[in-house]
Amino acid sequence: MKAISPVIAAVVLIGVAIAGALLLGYYMTTSIKSASPKGSAIAVSGVELYYLGKYKSGYYTYKYYYMISVKVANSGSDSASITKIEIYGPDRNNAWGKRATINVNKQILPGESYSDTWTFYLSYQDIQVGKTYVVKIIYTDPYGNTKSVSVNVMCQRGTG
Repeated sequence: MKAISPVIAAVVLIGVAIAGALLLGYYMTTSIKSASPKGSAIAVSGVELYYLGKYKSGYYTYKYYYMISVKVANSGSDSASITKIEIYGPDRNNAWGKRATINVNKQILPGESYSDTWTFYLSYQDIQVGKTYVVKIIYTDPYGNTKSVSVNVMCQRGTG
């Protein structure tokens, strides 16, 4: 039986070492990429809430009109779809709860900013000037995850 030449053995060992290093490098690169955060991340840069006034809608009934302005940016790596805006806080009797829901259908790409204004009304004056409310912006990412971001805002008197 003949032995393997030391030169050939060294070349084979170097080849195995290089192949192992390449496999390890590929594994590390793949695991680092999969561990990096995916999805969207909405950052709020401004929210304003205004009471515009009450308007008679029937013989003894009124509608109380409000306006909300929202400015957001997508700081994530994927698109975000804003689905709704909810307003929580005390009503006229200081009971805490959801005061209003505004349905939104807006997709924001990574790095994009978005601002909009909505006018809505309530049957009761459940959002009071001078009180602080929680505005919750609800959105989804391309992976089916529902996320939200909340900010506190004081209701101000607007002109209607």
